[in-house]
Amino acid sequence: MREKTPVKPKTFDTMQEEKFLRAIAISDQGWRPDPEKIKVQKAIPIDVRLRREGIYHFEETIHQQPKEWLKKTFGPGREYPVNVSKLIKNIIWQARNKIVKNEQPPLKGLIRSFWYSHIKPALARCDSLSQDTDQYSQMIKMFVRLVEYCDFLRYKDFGFVDENQHDRKIGINNHIIFFAEKAGHYPLLEEIAQSTDVTILSLGGQPSLLSAEYFVDEIKAQSIDVRKSFYTFSLVDYDTSGWIIRDAFLNDLKFFGLKHIQHQDLILPKIFTAEEIELNKFPLRNPKEMEAKNKKWLKESGGINGELYGLEADAVPVPRISQLFIPKIKDLIGSTEDIRKGRALKDLTQALEKYILARLRNE
Repeated sequence: MREKTPVKPKTFDTMQEEKFLRAIAISDQGWRPDPEKIKVQKAIPIDVRLRREGIYHFEETIHQQPKEWLKKTFGPGREYPVNVSKLIKNIIWQARNKIVKNEQPPLKGLIRSFWYSHIKPALARCDSLSQDTDQYSQMIKMFVRLVEYCDFLRYKDFGFVDENQHDRKIGINNHIIFFAEKAGHYPLLEEIAQSTDVTILSLGGQPSLLSAEYFVDEIKAQSIDVRKSFYTFSLVDYDTSGWIIRDAFLNDLKFFGLKHIQHQDLILPKIFTAEEIELNKFPLRNPKEMEAKNKKWLKESGGINGELYGLEADAVPVPRISQLFIPKIKDLIGSTEDIRKGRALKDLTQALEKYILARLRNE
């Protein structure tokens, strides 16, 4: 048996490069639209917006049509026989309408399953599947555009499964949301939630618009008033990319209904000693596509002594994070007694639900 080649662990430079590329993608208007542009779009009648996006009604099931039909209807494109973006958008819109009208069942799978079932085969059939371009990512951007920028649909319309559903927990102190950029910080969030019962959430490296929608839906399902004030605290890297990821997530929450958010960053130079800063600071990449974003971040944050340097959230000793966070929420949470009562009520509610379900099954 041939031995497997060991997987090399990602280096700091590799992880920074991946996050850097994600930040560029997120800050692109096709990925995360500017909130002001969303407002302008919403004021335009939906039929006009659909036409502007090149989306039309088709009797034929688009993703099942033969090559020539696809080329004639969606071609020619600049790089491929079809306009890939327009084809993807029309397939998404048609599938959504069929499911909403009960003409086909919900997908009940990951969004990646939609790529394999609807998008990839259609692109391959019309000779427009690329070996060099990440067209799955292009599909994700089209979903974001149709959900957030155009406000045409929601992910729940398709019945998608949220792969990040286990990376969050709504606490009794649900008005306080402590979120981390990296999945590796979730165990720490869980530990903090044990004593504070705040809501915790991990972004897994980048914000998912689908996860934000389902997260807010989960809040609403628990009869939590989304009109009240929410206090968010972030555990993200102190650099341009980290702040882009943070802002994208906060804007997603606002888009889905949490309008009144007051935010605080935990990772700032002031929580480090001068020696720790010198040991852990790193220069930020500053290619042409990031120059304006880095300049903006430097103006807002001050960088490190006015220079374009950042700090990793992982550079903070773990006990210090709890020491920073808990005093900040002291005046925002109820007493220990209130938390105990809240937990007891929650446990009682869950027990009653299980009892009722058991009775219904036996009847």
